[in-house]
Amino acid sequence: MRSFLLFALLLVGTAVFAEDTIPSQKTITVVPRGSVTSNQPSLASLQSSRQGYVGFNTSYLLQQILPFNAIPIQQNMYGLTYRKYNTANNRGYRISFGANLSELDELQWFAFRIDRDRRKIINDRWRYFYGQGVGLEVFQDPDNINFFFTETEVNVLGQLHWGAEYKINAVMSLSLECQAILKLGSSSSLVLRPPTVITAHFALNQ
Repeated sequence: MRSFLLFALLLVGTAVFAEDTIPSQKTITVVPRGSVTSNQPSLASLQSSRQGYVGFNTSYLLQQILPFNAIPIQQNMYGLTYRKYNTANNRGYRISFGANLSELDELQWFAFRIDRDRRKIINDRWRYFYGQGVGLEVFQDPDNINFFFTETEVNVLGQLHWGAEYKINAVMSLSLECQAILKLGSSSSLVLRPPTVITAHFALNQ
């Protein structure tokens, strides 16, 4: 009986001593890759923060019902416009081209400009925009003939623009704008172009 008690006490002591002396082992937690966050923006978020538009001058379609053809050729707005905005602050830039042909299908007017642009959201449908930029304009005046040759005018432009845009749906919008332009070159002048041309814009990355 005494031997049995000694044997039992020995087992209990051994178990307690082993529990106190064996160090606890740390476990490793596996974190799923999808739950790891990164401070770097993803490519998709960068693409979604930029919105591009292409715009077309609608004068050629509306000149049959509105007196757009009565506007002098050098007063015409630009025919093709590309815009791109940062949707976080509604700031961006735009590049515009314009050209006209004479009755003999000769290039009579050509213009190019690049602008900084900013727009403000008034409500779900209306936007107000404004900005400034520089450009180049080449104009051949058919009424200014020197020794049987048409004189070509070349001007560097500095300009301000402001206007309003109406959003029809998520893809299409219409805008009107006016411009204050300082011409420096062959025919230096200060010109104010009224909002006589409607431009149709189409979103590119919907």
